Amino acid sequence: MNRSFARCASLLFVALLLAVSVVQGQTAGAPAWDDFLAWYKAAAIADPGKVFAAYAEKLKHDGLGEAAVGERIALLRETARTRSRDLTGIHFDKIYASPMVPFRTEPSAYLVRTVEGRTPGTALDVAMGQGRNAIYLASKGWTVTGYDLSGGGLASARAQAARQGVALNAVLAGHDDFDFGTARWDLIVMAYAAAPMDDPAFLRRVRESLKPGGIVVVEQFNAAPDKASNNGPANALLKSFEGLRVIHYEDVVDRSEWGGMLCRIGRVTAEKE
Repeated sequence: MNRSFARCASLLFVALLLAVSVVQGQTAGAPAWDDFLAWYKAAAIADPGKVFAAYAEKLKHDGLGEAAVGERIALLRETARTRSRDLTGIHFDKIYASPMVPFRTEPSAYLVRTVEGRTPGTALDVAMGQGRNAIYLASKGWTVTGYDLSGGGLASARAQAARQGVALNAVLAGHDDFDFGTARWDLIVMAYAAAPMDDPAFLRRVRESLKPGGIVVVEQFNAAPDKASNNGPANALLKSFEGLRVIHYEDVVDRSEWGGMLCRIGRVTAEKE
């Protein structure tokens, strides 16, 4: 397997793991979970793939026995499946606080090409992070709202918008609880947003929230970490927008704007007629 593709798959896996919300089995009690989150916020570790192993070592150092540590970690892992939002916010707060962010800080080149010449209207930036795309749109006259689970990312976006003298509505929310509304947006941007593109309910909310003539612009990893080839299902991203008019679609090997590696990237623009 190509090393760049392996890194791409690994990053995608982390994003999907953090987005999971599945209820099953026994979970850790609130004090144990809160203790774990408090440790994670203060810990130097930022890689969510290593956080449980590091916490296990911390528990052992505190004097907890091997069996008790194993039981605690198992319960914390299970709790993380239903409370992934807690971990996601902390994880990305750490990324956005780093002086070496692993993503392009300029707006998405695909988004820039797509909106060129379009009349500005209302725009939504899904999982906006530090606001590179939202602030670009606001600078071009769009009325922009963005949401994200990272309070740190939102604070950075608000500060950058203030420095550039543009208006930005930044909302602390996730994919499951942000109110998309009905016929509200002329443009919805999902750039490396780890959005649940296989969830019919989520996609319906996106479609219904677009105004007639509005477009949704998506750019994301298109790889499957559970397959040796790293190939996602053929045209899966294209099929996500059945019911809209797809005006651009590509599945290419390109340099990712998140992580900077050569990777399979899916890009689609779809319009509500």
